[in-house]
Amino acid sequence: DCRRTGSYGSRRLEGSVMNVLYQLLRAARVALDITHEDLAKEAGVSKRTLVRIKRPQNVSEDSIAQVQAALEARGVEFVPPENGRGPGIRVPEAALKDSVIRRHGTEKGRILS
Repeated sequence: DCRRTGSYGSRRLEGSVMNVLYQLLRAARVALDITHEDLAKEAGVSKRTLVRIKRPQNVSEDSIAQVQAALEARGVEFVPPENGRGPGIRVPEAALKDSVIRRHGTEKGRILS
């Protein structure tokens, strides 16, 4: 079950399957407004592992699962594909309140200088 383990079988993840996973992992990290460094620390993986996930290069299922578990511990829910719709994420409502304003310098749709 990809919602809990981050896996798609017993093989190493690579190619287009990993691209989808990385996009979801990245979307969750950005929505939570956490840095690569913080995510790597919380997941118990190196920053280099996060880079390998992004590129995509071979990354073990365990590493993907650790990153996913760290995001889930912060309240992210990974939603599997169903009924012709692709996979997605749900983030805690509290994460969407003001973290984007703080990180990206926007306020009410305006870019702050």
